[in-house]
Amino acid sequence: MPANSFIVVLQYNRSESTIGCLNSVKELDHHDLYTIVVDNNSQKNHLDNTRNWVNSQSFGQTQDKFTLIESKENLGYAGGNNLGIKYALEQGAEYVLILNNDTVISPDLLDKLVAVAESDPNIGAVSPAIKESTGETVYYGKVSWLKSELKHSTTKPTQKYLNNKEYLIGAAILIKRSALEKVEGFSEAYFLYFEDADLSQRLQRAGLRLKVVPEAIIEHLVGASTSQLGSPLVMRYHMRNALIFNSLNAPWYIRGLIIGWAGWVALKQWAKLSLLTNPTTLAKSEAILNGVGDFYNNKGGRIN
Repeated sequence: MPANSFIVVLQYNRSESTIGCLNSVKELDHHDLYTIVVDNNSQKNHLDNTRNWVNSQSFGQTQDKFTLIESKENLGYAGGNNLGIKYALEQGAEYVLILNNDTVISPDLLDKLVAVAESDPNIGAVSPAIKESTGETVYYGKVSWLKSELKHSTTKPTQKYLNNKEYLIGAAILIKRSALEKVEGFSEAYFLYFEDADLSQRLQRAGLRLKVVPEAIIEHLVGASTSQLGSPLVMRYHMRNALIFNSLNAPWYIRGLIIGWAGWVALKQWAKLSLLTNPTTLAKSEAILNGVGDFYNNKGGRIN
């Protein structure tokens, strides 16, 4: 096994989930493993909880194996993980596992993922199967152009590698150093949602293969990391980021349709605002319109 594998666990509040995840990371069999916890400017009690847990590992076999990076602002999924990736590469990481803090992993997870990644020099990244709290297991994401949400597949991949209409799910992605150096991590234009699909597209355009390892399985509590966001804000992120994703990654003939799609979406929301009175519906329509406006005003990153 190659030396210097790093895990990056991103936290924004919900320290109880982070600590549960880290306790499972402690049980990994993998040698030469280091874990970076990136705190995305959490509330003080959650930061303190995680800091205390990391400090408690500063002895015995886990000494120097856990590092906490404290961001002074919420950088989102992309920016926060990029902080961890940058640190890992500076420390000589050959592999970086991006791992959601609302996951629990088995002791042999990393060995299984690394073994598959090592089997083919053209592989850039691999992912495990993900058992959701709903009881279903998902394997990869499906790219749909001109859609504000992307779906996950509950069907095992039938091909050896993913194609360019499929992507690795961001809850857990093991990425080779050479791949990260080619694509320079996650795009921070998104802040939240679509970053994993965008990363997969860029890795594939760089000539790298993506593979799901179905025999490696993690448990994932769906949406715990973003459940504090209000529904209208989620819809605004989805709309804006879908437009960004399509503009950067879609085939030319799809990109030519983006302005028509955005106009149709905006027209439907204006109609709802004119004809309906339900406050919740109106808030969602306004959020979607704002998402379209954010895109055309070139407002990426965090929505304030």
